[in-house]
Amino acid sequence: MATLSAAGIGSGLDVQSIVTQLMAVEQRPLDALHQQQSTLDARISAYGQLKSALSTFQQAMQDLSTPSALKVYTATSGNDSVFTATASNQAAASGYQVEVVRLAERHKFSGAEALGTDTFGGNAGDGLTIQVGSDPQNTLTVDLGTASTLADIKDAINNDAANPGVTASIIFGNNGNQRLILTAADSGAANALTLGYTGSISASTFSFQEVNNIAGNTALLDSEVTIDGYTVNRSGNSIDDVIQGVTLNLNGADPGNQYPLDIARDAGSVADSVDSFVSAYNQLQDTIKTLKAGDLSTDSGLFGIERSLRSIINTPASGLPSGLSYLGQIGVSFTRDGVMTANRTDVESALTSNFNAVSELFSTTGEGFANRLDTTVSNWLASDGLITSHTDSMDSSKSEMAKRELQLQYRMTQIENGLYAQFSQLDTLLSGMKVTSDYLTQQLAILPTIGQ
Repeated sequence: MATLSAAGIGSGLDVQSIVTQLMAVEQRPLDALHQQQSTLDARISAYGQLKSALSTFQQAMQDLSTPSALKVYTATSGNDSVFTATASNQAAASGYQVEVVRLAERHKFSGAEALGTDTFGGNAGDGLTIQVGSDPQNTLTVDLGTASTLADIKDAINNDAANPGVTASIIFGNNGNQRLILTAADSGAANALTLGYTGSISASTFSFQEVNNIAGNTALLDSEVTIDGYTVNRSGNSIDDVIQGVTLNLNGADPGNQYPLDIARDAGSVADSVDSFVSAYNQLQDTIKTLKAGDLSTDSGLFGIERSLRSIINTPASGLPSGLSYLGQIGVSFTRDGVMTANRTDVESALTSNFNAVSELFSTTGEGFANRLDTTVSNWLASDGLITSHTDSMDSSKSEMAKRELQLQYRMTQIENGLYAQFSQLDTLLSGMKVTSDYLTQQLAILPTIGQ
C-alpha cells in the first residue's frame, strides 16, 4: 500500500501514526483472508500426505490383491554351477531331472597371423562378405578395393550401420603379429557365420579357421538340455519356453549327469507380503490419526476414508470355497489399541496347509480383503476420485481467495491514499490556523495595557 512521507510537518499532527492505526482496522478483512489461505494451504498439504499414505498402502497390497500375484514359486537347482532357474506365477509346483549336455556358443572365426602393417586387397572388386544366419539379406560386405590392414577391416565391420550381427576384434601376438577374430553377436545355429570372398580375395587370403569345436556342424552351436529324458535344443543359454513359467539359466555343460530342479510354492515370500500389508495398514492408520488431530480435524473426506477402511476390515469375506471369512483365521488380528498384527508362524502354517484358502481370503474379486481394499483405494486415488475431488475443490477456493486478496489490497490502497489526503488537508488547515493564532497572539502582546 502507498505511504505518504513527511505528514504533519506544518501542524505537528502525527498523520503517519493516525493513518497506520486506522489502516490496522481496515486491514482486518485481509488478515482474516490470509488466515483462511494459510488454513487452506495446510489442508491441501495434508491431503498430499494422505494421498501418499494411500499410495504406499496400495503398493503393499499389489502382491496380495490378485490370484496371479499370490502365485509365487521358488526354483531350486541341484547344481548351481550347471544351471539355475527362476519361476514366475505361471509355474506349477513340480520336480524335474535336468542334464545340460552342451552350452550355446557364438560362432567364431580366427584369421591367420599377419603383421599390423600388412594390407589385403587393393584391386577393384576385392571384398570379404559375412552372412549371419541363413538369410542372404543379412550379409555384410567389406570393400577391399583399397588395400586395408586388419585394423581397417575390423573398423569397417564394427562401424557398418547395417551390420547384421557380427563383431570384429584383433588379438595382438608376438613380434608385431595380429589375428583378426570374427564373432557372431548372438549365439546359436540361427546366427552362424558364413564367409565369402570376391575379386582376388580368396579363403587363403585370411585363412580363417573355426574357433568353435564343432567340426563345421553349426547345429552344435545350440545348447542341448535333457529334461526328464526329453532333449531340447535352443539358440541361447537362457531357456524360458520348455517348462511353463520357468526360466533355465545354463551355466556349464555336464553331459551324462542329471541334477534335480524343484519348483515349489514360496510360502515365505507370501508371508513377507502379508507382513508388508500389515505394516502399511498400520502406517496408513497412523497418518489418518495424525491428520485427524491436525489440519484435517473436521474434514468429512478423511472421516469417510477411515470409516470405509474399518468397514472393509470388519466385513467378512463370504462364499469362499475354503470357508474362510476373517483375517484372524490365518493369524492376522488386532490389538486392543486397533493395531493390526500378523503372527508369522500362524500365517506360514496356513499357507503350508492350505495355500489356496489363504489366496482366496486375500485375492478373490469382490470378497478378498486385499482385493476389496485395493479396489477402494484405487477409486479414491483415481483422477475423478475422492482425493482429486477434494483437492480440486480446495484449489478452486484458493484461486477465489487470490482474486479476493487482490480486490482487498486494491481497496486498502485506495483507503490509505484517501486517509493521507484527508489528513494532509487537515494538517494544512491546522497549520494555517496556527499561523493566525500566532499572529493574533503577537498583536495582542503589543497593545497598550488598559488603565496605564
